Amino acid sequence: MVQNIAANLAHLALSPSHMQGNVLAISTAKTKPTRYERADYPRRILGKTLKDLEASGFLTRHAYRFKQTTTTVEPTARFRGLLDRHGVRFADIGRDAGGETILLRARQPQEGRGDVRRRDRPPPKRLIQYADTEETMRLRAEVEVVNEMLNAAEIAYDGEPVGPIRLYRSFLLRSPEDPIAFNLLGRLWGGFWQTLDSKLRHRITIGGENIADLDFSAMHPSMAYLKATGRLPDGDPYGIPGLEKHRDGAKQAMASLLSRAGPMRLLTPKLKAKLPEGWTANQLVQATGSRHPVIAHLFGSDCGVELMALESRILMAVLLDLAARGIPSLPLHDGIQTRVSDKEQALEAMRTASEQILGVALAVGEKPIWRPPAIALAA
Repeated sequence: MVQNIAANLAHLALSPSHMQGNVLAISTAKTKPTRYERADYPRRILGKTLKDLEASGFLTRHAYRFKQTTTTVEPTARFRGLLDRHGVRFADIGRDAGGETILLRARQPQEGRGDVRRRDRPPPKRLIQYADTEETMRLRAEVEVVNEMLNAAEIAYDGEPVGPIRLYRSFLLRSPEDPIAFNLLGRLWGGFWQTLDSKLRHRITIGGENIADLDFSAMHPSMAYLKATGRLPDGDPYGIPGLEKHRDGAKQAMASLLSRAGPMRLLTPKLKAKLPEGWTANQLVQATGSRHPVIAHLFGSDCGVELMALESRILMAVLLDLAARGIPSLPLHDGIQTRVSDKEQALEAMRTASEQILGVALAVGEKPIWRPPAIALAA
């Protein structure tokens, strides 16, 4: 158990995506193992082991709060110092075989949801036990193909191998009482590059080659139009009146309106910071609705999880197509990162997959990867 916790702390400390103060969530509940846990893991001593490791100065523990947060831990400066002293690298961390890669979560009802502030927060979720079917075995086999492709691809960060990669797909039920189904969300998670700051992407290489960053343009608004009208939108879906100079705010607003269940009453601090000063939630809804009257009825309808399911189906089709061609690609939610030399084949695969699933090819393109300016050499 100590070896397992130490490996996870090292992963947290050394992964490029975790260098911004992330913590590791650990459930210390003494419950019977489900398909998401190892049956042979001695959970009865987990809580005490964490306390002992904290007392020894290896980790900082943040205690469980009833119905709010699970127990979390993070490595201490002493632990990080030991990693550095012994020259431990990200690629030194191994992973045991197995582990569930098809997760199913259900939203949990929150007490006090009548509070506007609470309604604007995503409801908590819990893992749901399920029995395997032909569908879940197919989904798991597809993820395994992607993981095998990535682990054979010589992916490096700052020239150092990144170690074993294990992606998983996370599906959703709107309620714990809903029938078991795998038709909402379905996004791939678990890659260090997915949460990496965009200004650090230039440090990633695949097989020693720089990457190209490819994505579907305005994917969710486009799929919302297809859902409502059967056609793609005209012009730039993010060209919202009053937000012409706040494109990031327009994009986040559209995502929020399509993903929320119920009307937007308050702006989150993150969204508010991307809008013109003084804008209100009502003003944002009105401006977006006037630009997109044909999909305004979808705002607040919680259709975002359905759009994400389509998005994930398309992305998996792209990854499997490219894997069959021997082209390794790092999945983001609405795009991929692949070797520069494979860019054209990847763009073709993205257009083909979207047309096969949606009946129309979505627009695709390449986003520039930020690179630090060259340092002039002194004469």
